[in-house]
Amino acid sequence: MKMKIPVSIALLVILALPSCLNLDEEPMLVINPTAEISAHVKDRKIYATSVINVNPQVIVGGNIGIIYEISGELAIYNTLNGTIIDVSSFSGDGLSQAYTVSADTIGHERFVITASGTVKVYSDLEKDGKIYSGNLLTEGDFYQESQFMVSELLN
Repeated sequence: MKMKIPVSIALLVILALPSCLNLDEEPMLVINPTAEISAHVKDRKIYATSVINVNPQVIVGGNIGIIYEISGELAIYNTLNGTIIDVSSFSGDGLSQAYTVSADTIGHERFVITASGTVKVYSDLEKDGKIYSGNLLTEGDFYQESQFMVSELLN
């Protein structure tokens, strides 16, 4: 009977110990952010849309959530003289986001549209969805440039 009590206590401690431990394991990942640009003309305006994709590759899943923060600019340039016709800054979160900018086509035939920016990935240590409570895990830049002619978009 004396042997059963220490063994029972040791067994109880061994079984209860893992539930007392709360080890946070941050995920490990790499990202390859990309931007896809499309455009159309409507009512003598060009509308350029860029879809930003994070494209994460998780190496170690961990047990902490991940927050993806996207920020950048979408711009329309006149190819004749290189001036910026319109530029829009954007920011958001998630694995994919779409952003749109527009400009008047009057007096312009060719446009260069650029999407550029950064994706930052944070751990969600507090499980509150806020980046300030987590650690920066990785970040990556994206850049895409496309040229469009109004006459091609109208066909």
